[in-house]
Amino acid sequence: MSDVSRYLPLSQRPRRDESGVTGDWSDRTAAVLTSLAGLVDGLAPDARAAVQDDLARLVWRLRSTRRQRAAAAISRRSPRAMSDDLPGVLRSLTADYPRRRPLGDLAAAVITALDIAEATHTAIDIDPVSLGAVAVARALNAPLPIRAVLRDLTLVAGDGDWSVGRGPESTAAGATIVLFLYGRTGLPASYDGEKGGDRG
Repeated sequence: MSDVSRYLPLSQRPRRDESGVTGDWSDRTAAVLTSLAGLVDGLAPDARAAVQDDLARLVWRLRSTRRQRAAAAISRRSPRAMSDDLPGVLRSLTADYPRRRPLGDLAAAVITALDIAEATHTAIDIDPVSLGAVAVARALNAPLPIRAVLRDLTLVAGDGDWSVGRGPESTAAGATIVLFLYGRTGLPASYDGEKGGDRG
């Protein structure tokens, strides 16, 4: 198991002192939201309007309870767009802390940030530990076709100390691996980290 495993409560790592392990991902979620707010700050008005629904869904998720999310899933209601000050709304979410954030909240923030970066052809900085934690968690619960790939192939983050899967190794940017695991892109092509290719 890669180094990112030491941040997860459950892993296959050797026994050791786990007093520092926590299920609270609030600091890392706040960092992703801050990066996303910076990205949105720089968007032209038409690009900002194009990603407003994605941001509305993220904001609603981070402000709602698990019960509210379950009720919305049953009724298939979509969150409505909010304030025009999208960067301000994202930054206000980081001020909601010390609310504890589970790994699912970090995952929602990371995949939304990557989706928006892809859609707007911009770069976003997400730290490798956050990408790795989201990737490892997703690999355990991914749809069957993606899990089938991971049974025969190890995807190694060339820009982070983590990997998912079994079998021969293929190196790709961490953000690209996460996008694949969430079904946003096809299987990442292997790349040499020295030559770039990192979208995250």
